[in-house]
Amino acid sequence: MFEFVITPTIITLFSIIIISTIYLLTGFRHYVASVSKRVAIDDSTPFPPDDSAYPSVSVIIYSEDDAENLETLIHQIFEQDYQSQFEVIVVNDGAVSSTKDVIARLERTYPNLYMTFTPWQSLSLARKKLAITLGIKAARYETVFLTSGNCSIESKTWLKSMARHFAQGKEIVIGYATPLIPEDAPNPWKRLHAFDQVRTAVEYLSWAIAGHPYRGNCYNLAYRRSVFFKNKGFSRALHLKYGDDDVFVNEVSNSDNTAIELSTASIVEVHDPYPQIAHKNAKLRYNYTAKSLKTSARRFFGSCSLAWWALLGSTVAISIIGFPSLIPLIASCVILLATAITLMFTWRKTSRAIGSRSLLITVPWFMTYEPIYNFYYRIKGLFKKSDNLSWN
Repeated sequence: MFEFVITPTIITLFSIIIISTIYLLTGFRHYVASVSKRVAIDDSTPFPPDDSAYPSVSVIIYSEDDAENLETLIHQIFEQDYQSQFEVIVVNDGAVSSTKDVIARLERTYPNLYMTFTPWQSLSLARKKLAITLGIKAARYETVFLTSGNCSIESKTWLKSMARHFAQGKEIVIGYATPLIPEDAPNPWKRLHAFDQVRTAVEYLSWAIAGHPYRGNCYNLAYRRSVFFKNKGFSRALHLKYGDDDVFVNEVSNSDNTAIELSTASIVEVHDPYPQIAHKNAKLRYNYTAKSLKTSARRFFGSCSLAWWALLGSTVAISIIGFPSLIPLIASCVILLATAITLMFTWRKTSRAIGSRSLLITVPWFMTYEPIYNFYYRIKGLFKKSDNLSWN
């Protein structure tokens, strides 16, 4: 039972197990852990004491049929602990009458609140890109913050957290927004979506932390107007209906001009009444626009999934080939279990740090299923091509 013959096949499989384990623990785990470490660093970094170091900012809110939540968001922004001047511009791209009523009522309280809207006759354009462009052109200040009407900003230092990087000469600041999944959503979907959201976040946030920014978050993003106009806005991607965050940031960002802000105070919450539909649409949109991004992040994280599959497959194979001896089974399972537990706790720490659902036991299963899940959406996206292109 505890004696077995070492064969070339056994050596090969065990080598795959060792290599895959090292790759996952030194590569994948490093990038996952870097996000939670950055949250801790940003939380402990003091704000510049001089209020004059903060730029005047224009907060642009993209609003699309979210008048009820929009009113709460506007109150939260104007209650920010921010001494420099700022204005709020709501770009109405949906419920014109209901949003207009909200703005008309709040303008009496907040004189620096304004509204513009996208013309209905502009049906042939990428409407969100047009809306953001209109908002940026209407902005009085050089620094613009972008968010959406279905967001919530719980901290009063959101503006300060993001804006402090502009005082250091940065031109782009990438923040994070965590999608909130209602408690009444089906349990398996809550966990799967939470895992997928964190994995997506880890992919682009960890790459930016490593000095390779390539994507932003449309719910929490800031940059200088001069960067926008120098790049001629979204002109290079007008054929895409979306990409106002990932494609644009990919075009203009680099390690020198871009900062990432992950303090707890800077994280925005996204409220969507239909989270499953929103998640599906986001997957389809990003899978399509991702083809336009210049980055090696997707290849690296894809190789991590391959390493996890290789670790699982080799563990099963070496256990079968080594039978009836239990030594291959015990040795490979100990390595697999140690790797899985390490990744589980690393993942849990990161998901908690960015305000997502805390996962632990289900992490190995979702790591196994994730490539299939992504492949399904890539195939589905082939039949949704027209949904991601601007109308002609």
